[in-house]
Amino acid sequence: MAGQPEKLACLRVAPLRLRLETRGPFRTPEYKGAVFRGGFGKFFRELVCTTGKPTCAGCPEASGCRYSLVFETPVIPEKFTVLRKYSHAPHPFVLTPPLDGRTALPAGAELDVELTLIGPGVDYLPYFIGVFEMLGESGRFGGPFRVREAVSALDGRELVYEGESRRWLGPPPLWRPGSAPQPVRRLRLEFLTPLRIRTGGRYNASPDFVAITHALLRRIHLLAAVYGGGDGDAGWLRPLLKQADAVVTERASFALYRWSRTSGRQKRTVPMDGVVGWLEAAGELTELAPYLRAGEWLQVGSGTSLGMGKYRASMSAN
Repeated sequence: MAGQPEKLACLRVAPLRLRLETRGPFRTPEYKGAVFRGGFGKFFRELVCTTGKPTCAGCPEASGCRYSLVFETPVIPEKFTVLRKYSHAPHPFVLTPPLDGRTALPAGAELDVELTLIGPGVDYLPYFIGVFEMLGESGRFGGPFRVREAVSALDGRELVYEGESRRWLGPPPLWRPGSAPQPVRRLRLEFLTPLRIRTGGRYNASPDFVAITHALLRRIHLLAAVYGGGDGDAGWLRPLLKQADAVVTERASFALYRWSRTSGRQKRTVPMDGVVGWLEAAGELTELAPYLRAGEWLQVGSGTSLGMGKYRASMSAN
């Protein structure tokens, strides 16, 4: 059991906070997940595409294309057997919008966006920053803004990129897994953005600890297999799932959060309803603790590239 966090240690995770400043009136829905994600793929493709083809289907450069890796990672059965049931691999990034409820901002207002890069996504940070600058210059996604700086979200202080001079100060610090400093017997999870998970093939409106933790562990399993050099063997996963099954959800309060986004690729409005709220659980959580801490950055469920499934974990021995 002691070696299990190696699945996290092999996975590079760089949590960042992008500090933006509006340069004119800025209007946005209360939940801003689709605002920043809306044009992200479009501008990323414009920035890195070398062929100019209208679609990526059949492109001879797809296997080495940064856009393909980040947004349309193909499932290669002989390479990633763990993904046989999926049409695409999980994205190597998490994009969490500002969590305040402001919907109308004047010029000069500040907005913080969290960007967590995973595996090879860490190496593409300059492209992510470039795309945010293109989004801000376009003014079409909420309004015009500029990137003031990018700092590590681990401490909120270490400067990685200075926007005024467009100067890089160093690579982003990586999150490191660690063993729980003491036995963990109690846990509180507070979901800051809508959680959207399936249980038994249906969306779960009243998730308990077991459902959430199973979804999180499977997400980590996929990420480690695709981006962490893993072999897809699920042997490490089964004991943890069994431990999660023994943890009791003592109290929980969730409410439905309705929202939708417009998909440019699908040309339709896509419902993205989830639940927000909290739960408290008790049981043997010590071995699960590092994975639950990782989930604070990796998030859980559907729509993580839209910021969904972000939670804050509080743990104690009693």
